[in-house]
Amino acid sequence: MRKKLVWLLSAVMVVSAVMLGGCGGKKVTAESIIQEVNANMEKCKSFTGDMNMDMTMGMSDGTEEQEISITMGGSLEATTDPVITHMDVTMDMLGMSVDMDVYAQVEGEKTTTYTGVMGSWTKTEQETPDTAAMENLYTIAGDGKNMTLAEKTEKIGDREAYVLTSTITGEELAGLMNSMGGDMTQGLGVDLSSMEAVVNMKVYKDKMVPASVSVEMKDNGEGIEIDGIVMKLGMTMVMNYSDFDTIESITIPEEALAAELLDTDAMMAEESELLEEAETGAETETAAE
Repeated sequence: MRKKLVWLLSAVMVVSAVMLGGCGGKKVTAESIIQEVNANMEKCKSFTGDMNMDMTMGMSDGTEEQEISITMGGSLEATTDPVITHMDVTMDMLGMSVDMDVYAQVEGEKTTTYTGVMGSWTKTEQETPDTAAMENLYTIAGDGKNMTLAEKTEKIGDREAYVLTSTITGEELAGLMNSMGGDMTQGLGVDLSSMEAVVNMKVYKDKMVPASVSVEMKDNGEGIEIDGIVMKLGMTMVMNYSDFDTIESITIPEEALAAELLDTDAMMAEESELLEEAETGAETETAAE
């Protein structure tokens, strides 16, 4: 579960960088702002910032209810050539706190993620979303045409920022995640088609670069039914950008590079098998009663 959340979070960070863009023309519109920022981000060699994720999962079988809360937050830095992202984050779940050091490197069609916990490293590989998929994500998440530009700018420190918002439907959200990770959402056991996401972007007016991106996802209130269990999911992710072009390079530690490559397909198959066994056991126990 932890590795899937790390990959999901990494994927979301990639999307947030891609879907930002900048402006041309005399009239300032949401679309022109997105176009100009995008042009500026294409020239960007590196950036730093911080991010936070809060997720709640409520599960009910009709008689009992249970809620799980997961939070993750920390610092982030990234370079664009080569494409390497480094996150130093802390995840809190079920009363436990885990510090993680995460590196993700994109090399052509392959993205390798290195995760360090308490000095121990693991390595996984995922297929990198192709250009067409990323362009679809950009269109879905916000090319500016379906975004709303607030009438007034917002003060962030002593700087002015444009505020833009848009809503992504459940079907679009499901397509977005599937194109990014293939069976990523299937591995989490979540049908995103019944959800929607509200995207909020803030763009510094003076430099036309992103100040922050937030994505709030929630279900339709009725929840998602999986094998008789109704799950209600809510998730908020926020990425704040601080500096641009201040990092020359990111070095992945030798111990991370030397980590054993995990077979994610085999891990997911094993987890699915264990889940099925647990469900079968629970059904047998209920029938015996």
